[in-house]
Amino acid sequence: MEMEEEEEEDEQEKMAHAEVLELWQAGLARLVRDPLLCQEREGGIQHISWKYVWRTYSLSFFGEKLDDDQKKLRECGIRNRDEVTFVKKLRK
Repeated sequence: MEMEEEEEEDEQEKMAHAEVLELWQAGLARLVRDPLLCQEREGGIQHISWKYVWRTYSLSFFGEKLDDDQKKLRECGIRNRDEVTFVKKLRK
């Protein structure tokens, strides 16, 4: 019981000092590992163009885009178990 509390505190401490860029990379890693999230098209391209993904999508938290990669998650109001989504960037 005590060990679980220590692990949770360590995770919260790491989360407080993480940056938006690290969260972005973790989300992409999960996308690639999860076969349900990364569906293959029959006979189509089966690799991911990271250049396209970075150029086309940004992270969003409660409708607010997280454009500053160096901003700390704590400054954005993101805590453990909060849901962050990928949203398509609009053309300028």
